[in-house]
Amino acid sequence: MHASSQPVRVRGLALLLLLVGLAVLRSHVGTQRDGFTIDEPWHVVAGVSYLRTGDFRLNPEHPPLVKLVAGAAQDRDFVLPPLPPLAEKSQEREWVEDVTFLQNDAAAVQQASRLALWTFHGGLLLALGLMLWRALGLAWASGTLAFLAIEPSVAAHLPVVMTDLPLALGLVVAAVAAGLMLEGWRWRWVLVTGLALGLVLATKHSALAGLAGLALVVAAGAVAGWRQGRLREVVRRLGKAAAAGALALAVLWTTYGFQFHAGPDGQDRFNRAMADKVADLHIPHWRAGIRFADEWRLLPRAYLWGLADTVRAGVEGRGQATHFVWGVTHKGAPPWFTWPSIIVSKVPLALMAMALAGLALLPWAGQGRAGRWTLLAALGVGALHLAALMSGQGTYGGVRHALPIVVLLALPAGAVVSAAWSRRTALRMAAVAPLLLAGVMTAREPRLWEYHNALAGGTANAYRNFGNEGLDLGQRWPEIHRFYQKTIAPEGAVFYSSYGFMEAQARATKANYRRKVEDIRDDNFAGIYEGYFIYNMADTLPWPDYGWNPERELRGLTPVKRLGNAIIYRGRQESPLARAGNVYFLLMQHLYVKGGGDDEVVARRLQEVLDVMPYHAGAAIELGNARLRLGDPDGALAAYSTPLGQSALPPEPLIKAQLEARVAELKDPAVAWQNLPPLRNPSME
Repeated sequence: MHASSQPVRVRGLALLLLLVGLAVLRSHVGTQRDGFTIDEPWHVVAGVSYLRTGDFRLNPEHPPLVKLVAGAAQDRDFVLPPLPPLAEKSQEREWVEDVTFLQNDAAAVQQASRLALWTFHGGLLLALGLMLWRALGLAWASGTLAFLAIEPSVAAHLPVVMTDLPLALGLVVAAVAAGLMLEGWRWRWVLVTGLALGLVLATKHSALAGLAGLALVVAAGAVAGWRQGRLREVVRRLGKAAAAGALALAVLWTTYGFQFHAGPDGQDRFNRAMADKVADLHIPHWRAGIRFADEWRLLPRAYLWGLADTVRAGVEGRGQATHFVWGVTHKGAPPWFTWPSIIVSKVPLALMAMALAGLALLPWAGQGRAGRWTLLAALGVGALHLAALMSGQGTYGGVRHALPIVVLLALPAGAVVSAAWSRRTALRMAAVAPLLLAGVMTAREPRLWEYHNALAGGTANAYRNFGNEGLDLGQRWPEIHRFYQKTIAPEGAVFYSSYGFMEAQARATKANYRRKVEDIRDDNFAGIYEGYFIYNMADTLPWPDYGWNPERELRGLTPVKRLGNAIIYRGRQESPLARAGNVYFLLMQHLYVKGGGDDEVVARRLQEVLDVMPYHAGAAIELGNARLRLGDPDGALAAYSTPLGQSALPPEPLIKAQLEARVAELKDPAVAWQNLPPLRNPSME
């Protein structure tokens, strides 16, 4: 480390620990009102199941590391019923939510999870700070950690049982470890790099893009050995890089208990069979590569199942036809500026300015060999992660999917502090001024997850410019429930919700909550409802492509309370469009949770959905499938063709190709329609 004496090392360690503690304290203040995100119960229950049963069938779309951390934190009294046979994600999600909210103390589960994740993320922050101290100096490390302690999206994710922040921190830790390895190819850093790479692999499948960028930098570093020792030196370095890679794979296998199959009994009881999961993929090289790795058992099957799911949902897209960026709806592929815009709108402007100033300073920042390799490694990670984001269809995740880029911005921010560290006091103050300004400007934010800067209209108005999970992910339920207890319950009124909390939360509190459609034989065709209604703030905007006009759909309702991105109305609503959306949701549960049946009724209800929402590819696919089951190929042809025959909202390219291929098959007299398999609904991914 860049330290000349033991007292300096002690003070440096104390400073880094203080910054980590500040990050956790800020996170606590800015997230203490948050309920669970809609994904956390899935991860927690899966982690408990992994540890108690050794079976990795639950939630295989994510590797196990974060789930193991959260699962290990739960009390021995955590109730985990025997795992039933599960089909499709929807049935699995409903089961884990019932376990969390109906069979356990959800508040205690969340508190244990928050403590575990603060500890876990705090450890990653400290490791990052210590390695940056070694690579770039204490000042640089301190500036980087200070940036991360203040940045709202990082703080919002610190206590959350999700994979996005561990991926971001893990990738940067791996980049710094690789930079230290590339400095002198010492074995201790080879081992640290391998361990870091393994932890990243065990966190999230989307790590592969950033790790590919890191691999390119490491390969360049190995080839650079030609100048020192010609081919022999290149081979020596490549051997050490391979050793790091082998250790990374060993770490990944360790998190799966060195099991190839999901279950210790050699069974793979996923919610969808592995062969079917791979067959769902449309991109040939991904389908062939995953199938090859599975056949030769190169990676655990649960990991490969999750990789197939990630490719299908994130790379190919799962039906996201529009992208709302800067208040404009873009159809088809997201515009190139989508992800840069998401990042620029979420990072405080003072911190963004600091990062940009640091980038300008890098040529004169005076890094040593380890520092230069570290920054190159970070550049490789960031460039390929951003390229992967920009090439995909799914922008729904918002800033959480871009957290590796946000965390990487802290590195040039650290350069500003480093450049001023040995200068006059005035320059030091100027260097930390952006940190202080960002801290002051965001200190009173009660919900850090929802924070947006002034470019996006501020937190209160960001919904007018962006539509993604960076606005909200279901955390407002505790406040909604308090409003229910104070206002709705005393009236004996019912409430309906279009806000994305988990229904098991309402059932657990015995709240008078109802779906707008609760039976597939529902005949409330006019969509008339009375009581309280919870909507997202985005629903106050017109969405003409979807047929949504708030002046019409919310007529008769009076707003009574706004809770962040949730707004509560009271009154009488008449909305066939609202009914149609609820009919579709109920039918998906009927088909994929309750086992289906009553296809005549299903077909009638789905036709009602399509009559109101002709753009709805999911409803068209399910109606076409139902018509085929009923022996009605002409009806199936009409159903599959419906989204193709409208221009308001063209289907996403892969879904369009899927529908066009099915239409061609039904029109071809040489094809026996009786043998056609059902089309896979993209919303199931």
